[in-house]
Formats: sequence, C-alpha cells, structure tokens
Amino acid sequence: MFQTHWHLWLQQTFDGGWMLALMQFISLLGYEMAYTALILLCAFGVRLRAGLCVMLAVLLMACATHAIKQGAALPRPSDVDARVLDKGVPSHPFVVDGGGHTFWSLPDSRATAMLRAQPDADYGFNSGHVGVATAACVGLLLALGIRRRWLRWALVFGWPLLMAVSRMYLGRHFLADVLAGWLVGIGVALLAWQLMPGMRSNQRWQLPVLLGLGVLMAWAAATTRFVPVGEAGRLLALGLLVAWLQWRGWPMDPQGIVQRILRVLGVVLIYLLVRPLIDWVAGTAALPEVPATELLWQTVGTLLILGGGVALARWIPRQRLPAVEDVQ
Repeated sequence: MFQTHWHLWLQQTFDGGWMLALMQFISLLGYEMAYTALILLCAFGVRLRAGLCVMLAVLLMACATHAIKQGAALPRPSDVDARVLDKGVPSHPFVVDGGGHTFWSLPDSRATAMLRAQPDADYGFNSGHVGVATAACVGLLLALGIRRRWLRWALVFGWPLLMAVSRMYLGRHFLADVLAGWLVGIGVALLAWQLMPGMRSNQRWQLPVLLGLGVLMAWAAATTRFVPVGEAGRLLALGLLVAWLQWRGWPMDPQGIVQRILRVLGVVLIYLLVRPLIDWVAGTAALPEVPATELLWQTVGTLLILGGGVALARWIPRQRLPAVEDVQ
C-alpha cells in the first residue's frame, strides 16, 4: 500500500492541465477555510447542535491526524520516487525509487530516516485531507439524520473518494495514507456523535467527558508535539461553549430562509471582525511566545466567534408563523 505505481498511472493516464486544476481545486476544499464555512453554515443556518457536532468531529480528526503523523513519521510518495510529480511539478525525493516493493512493504528505510532528520519534516501517513473530509461528511450525516440513500453514499464514500484520488494524483499520499484517513475519520465521526449532548442521546457523562477531552488536548498541545495547538484551543472552546449552552439553554434553530441568511451573515461578520482583533491583541500583548499563549488566543477567539453567533441567534427573533386563518 506504499507503492507508487498507483500515482504514476494516475499522473500519466490523466496528464492534462484540466485534470491538475481539478485535483488542486478538490484538495483546496480540504483546508481550514472550507470547513470553517461548512461549520458556520450548518450551525447558524441549519441546526446549531448539528453544526457543533460536525466541528467536534473535524477538530478530533485534526488532532488524531497530527498525532498519527508524528508517531508514524513516514514519507510521502514524492519523497521516495523521482518519477512521481509533486502537485504537478518535478519532485525532489530523498531516493530515486524507494516506494514499497510489495503491497504490504513500507517505503525505503533510507528515505524515512532522511525525512525524520529534517527540522520541520512533513510526514504523510495518514491523510489529513481524507480523514477530515470523512469525519465532516459522516458527522454531517449523523448529526442531521440524513436518510436519503444516495446522499448517504455520497457522504460516506463519494466525497472522501474524490479527496483520496486528488491527494494521490498530486503525489501527496500513498494508498495506505488515504485508507487510514478514511477509516479513522469514520471512527472519529461516530465518537463525536456519541459525545455531543443531545445528538444520539443526552447522558450525564457526555459533558464531563467532552470538557475533560478538551482540557486533556490543551495540556498535550502545551507540553508535547503530538497535538496541534490551534485545534486543541478550539476544542477546549467548543467544550466550554457546549457546557454554557447546556446550563443556559440552546437558542431556537432558525425558521425560514430569511432568518437562516441573517444568522449566517451575522456570524461571518463576527468571524471577520474577531480574527484580526485577536491577531492584533496577541501581537501587542507582552506575553511569552510559548504554546500555552497560542492556546489561550485560539480558545478566546473561538469563544468570541461562536459565542457571538449564539448571542446573535438569541437576538434575531423567530419569523412569525402564519395564523390558522391565513392558511385556510
């Protein structure tokens, strides 16, 4: 599963500018901004609890991906084979032909050792793009209770498969990377669905576990290299927000297209205002440049954005439902 002939076949069979542009566009949809838009749209335009469940799945998958990458520390296809293009351009591998020689063999050990010796090594296994795409899609399916068969298939298999093909075409991941990302993504989405209060059930243990997980990830991010600081801060903020909502009550979900649009536009405006504000405060505050400081700003920024969106959802009144005589 660490062989490179899959990538060579894809790149040589579909050798065209249009295919490269398409694969790059699909991969572009796997970065943070696309998932931020999805979460805000779902949370404030459809159902708040469902949107936060998707956010939980995405953050947990991002943390899991980072930990697996740091633990496995394996190279990418473009690191081990000179014939594999790296995002459409010639690669600069550590060895000329170091892909797995059998289906179950690992990449060349020399390439792996040289990659691990790099100061800021960019590891491949597992695929974060595929993992987060799967976690988001399956989380969306579970949180919204989607029942249409074609849409369920598209969310579980369709979009993750497209993302996997794009990452392999661009020479960024082996078959093993994308398969692992898909499997872990499904498991993480199921975990998020179980943890979010009011999704599958409403148990007393859910909130303490969610808060404990946020605190644990924050501690790990501040003290180890296995958890990303940004995602840990957002996860802690999410746990605190859910705890506050469980205590103070959840706002009513939007009713009608006008209210949905107003809430989404409102939270996007809050996002656009808070991000530069937090960057400015972080730049002017005389705090030490340590992971704990970045963790603080990530937590505060996420709380301001989501908390502001919730406050806006409480403020925007429900649309007036038609009276019985108006319907008749």
